[in-house]
Amino acid sequence: MFSLETANIEKAINNAKALHPKVKMIEFGTYEVTGSKCNTYTVKCYRAHGEKIVECNCATRDGIACKHSMAAVSLHIAMAAQRGH
Repeated sequence: MFSLETANIEKAINNAKALHPKVKMIEFGTYEVTGSKCNTYTVKCYRAHGEKIVECNCATRDGIACKHSMAAVSLHIAMAAQRGH
């Protein structure tokens, strides 16, 4: 879990761009991402205590952005824009 406002996300964004993971929306805020070894990860995007929080169930340590989360965040932002959030 990490906050979009405080996490260093540049490396994760670059890794996601290189991987081109497949992202599927389960429901708004919950996404399924296929990783580099065909594993699937669940990513959740939500607001808590005024912060934008992202959680991925991969092995990446808390506070560190992963490529799966950045792939899901890009879809989440697009979906939020369509919904007017």
